[in-house]
Amino acid sequence: MHLHHVDNDRMANDFFQRDYHDRGMLKWGGFYLSDHTSALAKMHAAEQVEALRPQQTPDEVSRRLASAWRHKQSVHLQLNVWDANQVAVTIDGQVAGVDEDQIVIRLASGRYRSLQLAAIRCVSTGDAV
Repeated sequence: MHLHHVDNDRMANDFFQRDYHDRGMLKWGGFYLSDHTSALAKMHAAEQVEALRPQQTPDEVSRRLASAWRHKQSVHLQLNVWDANQVAVTIDGQVAGVDEDQIVIRLASGRYRSLQLAAIRCVSTGDAV
């Protein structure tokens, strides 16, 4: 009986070229914890840049905020304030109160934020949020 001797490097190369299928990142997906995947999802969502919405008049901003307050609707505010990346700052929450030319928004975290009405560019309410 005569055995055919094959070089180990050549045999490995043949295996990887013909038989082995690398699944790439799929094989590592099971190692991520749910905290990691939710953090990654938030990070990717934060990278989404919202298009600049049309400037609403102060009367329209006030009307929409008052309506959201009466109907306990969520609001999405786009401000006339820019972040470090020159993107308009946005805030999501519920109208908690009004004090002269300021509005108080209750954020999803439960914290409150006070804003000048003049700083608000656009208000979306209810289903449009």
